[in-house]
Amino acid sequence: MSDALIDFNESEAGLELRISDTTEPVTVSWRWLRDHGEDEASRDPETLQRRVDTFAIDSSASGQIERHDGNPGWFSIRWPDGAVTDHSHTLLADVISAYVATDWSRALPSDFAMPADAVLWGDPATAAPDEVKLDAFLGTDEVLTHGVDQLSRYGYLVLRANRHHPKLDRARAEAFAERLGYIRHTIFGGMWDLAPDLTEHADTAYSSVYLGPHTDATYSHDAPGLQYFLCVQPAESGGESLVVDGFAIADELARTEPEAAATLASVSVPGRYIEPGVHLQAERPVFRSDARGVLRQVSFNNYDRAPFLLPAEREQQFYSAYARFAELANDPSRRAAVSLQPGDVFVIDNWRAMHGRNAFSGYRHYIGAYLNHEDLESKRRVLTSA
Repeated sequence: MSDALIDFNESEAGLELRISDTTEPVTVSWRWLRDHGEDEASRDPETLQRRVDTFAIDSSASGQIERHDGNPGWFSIRWPDGAVTDHSHTLLADVISAYVATDWSRALPSDFAMPADAVLWGDPATAAPDEVKLDAFLGTDEVLTHGVDQLSRYGYLVLRANRHHPKLDRARAEAFAERLGYIRHTIFGGMWDLAPDLTEHADTAYSSVYLGPHTDATYSHDAPGLQYFLCVQPAESGGESLVVDGFAIADELARTEPEAAATLASVSVPGRYIEPGVHLQAERPVFRSDARGVLRQVSFNNYDRAPFLLPAEREQQFYSAYARFAELANDPSRRAAVSLQPGDVFVIDNWRAMHGRNAFSGYRHYIGAYLNHEDLESKRRVLTSA
């Protein structure tokens, strides 16, 4: 950006910042600053994914500026709990420039309805898709039809391999994709291996730590509609796949906390992915509806959320609604935990269901790939009209 941060002053609400092409300062709240530190404790220096626990931040805490005398273009903020966060002039100038260029008065959609055939499962113990035999899914149109229907209604599907003769190669994973559509190529390639010792990409998924519920590719304008994994080797302990129904959370918020639902349907949240030679960024609301007001997509990934500013009142509404959504998404009673054995396939509707993973020990190896959502929709129409 050509804009430069030329002035900042502390206030009770946060920092009053001004860039070179604006005359009026913009107030950046203390909570925003704590949420967007660029130090190692706040942001992974390799993946640039968020490390700070957004939802544990004390929204009433104020910081104190400490300048970096030996590092021009940066300053630090010391917080009441003793933490110190680092902040660059460049990042602040960038987000302020985008903020002043935005028309905050324009109306945005804030109402939605559920798809008519979606089976909502806030409690996975009360509703779950039928498990399907992978061999039958690959070879029998009747089972394929049933599997596609279950995936479309519930947002995920588990396909079990033949325990006596599991097939673990890429051809098996490709055969599954071909029953639905075609493998989508992204920066990760077509099919990719997911294991803790693989470091081709700067992403927390290539580790053994716990991953909270999220959707993939919030940094893509057209996020992949389906993600699937073929289990090659399960972990020695832990590593269960987790899945949460984002539509059920949206429905609950729309019924019980409509202001939070309206905020999540109207505030466009940017996601980003950065590694050498790559800088992807896109934005959309957590709840995206079609022209008829039917909910079509849930997008939530706090790891990959990019910095952006909101007016003070809307920022408060956003953090409150976003934290409420995260609270529901991380409620253990809402999670289905799926244990996979060699040869099993786990499929997630990435436009509806959030997935995650328990921490694990030992070696855990999956083969993964993405497919398009329209191909699932097409396959279902074809099969049900046949």
